[in-house]
Amino acid sequence: MIGDRSKGEIGSMVWSGGMPKVGAKRLMIVRSDDFDSQELAPQWQWNYQPRAYMHSLTERPGWMRLRAFRPLEPGNLFKAGNTLTQRTWRTPANCVTIKVDISNMADGQRAGLCHFSAHCSGLGVVQCEGERYIEHFEGQHFTRGERLAQPYIWLQSRWGLDGLSTYHYSLDGDHFVPFGKPYRMVWGHYRGDRIGIYSYNDVAVEGWVDVDYLHYQ
Repeated sequence: MIGDRSKGEIGSMVWSGGMPKVGAKRLMIVRSDDFDSQELAPQWQWNYQPRAYMHSLTERPGWMRLRAFRPLEPGNLFKAGNTLTQRTWRTPANCVTIKVDISNMADGQRAGLCHFSAHCSGLGVVQCEGERYIEHFEGQHFTRGERLAQPYIWLQSRWGLDGLSTYHYSLDGDHFVPFGKPYRMVWGHYRGDRIGIYSYNDVAVEGWVDVDYLHYQ
């Protein structure tokens, strides 16, 4: 039905066209989210069909709760179900920051901020034997960092036109330190890079994280 329909019901391709509606209000694509609504904003998509009872915007108002369940393959983000995603943008400077409450994580759980398309990487938290650690991954290669004692952590990804993402984390929301090697963002699976928030548990259906916000600058 699109294009030039002067010769029939089916439209033919045209190189240009008039603006269908001109208004005073300029519409913008939403990126950031403070999770204040009781339903997800339209920029979000799940990487797989979601389990409705494994996430909530109402159990803790103002926060997004992501429960953890076992992936089809341990340690594989592509096989994990509870990954909430949105598109990334190709602009000179991009910065995505999330604030996460990790106090209710369980042993075997991984949660954090990720990029993925044909490949994947991320920066997050892993819990093992009651202790939590900062953790960077690329594919299924994991690098563990310092032990975390506080309930909140801020995770961040920065990238530009070169397509290299660098990860940073903060223990106070103000001072960020880099961790892990830069990740080359790629195209794949009929789409460009996506950024996501993940939560899964390799050993049990147990644990959750609460996300206060995702701010995309």
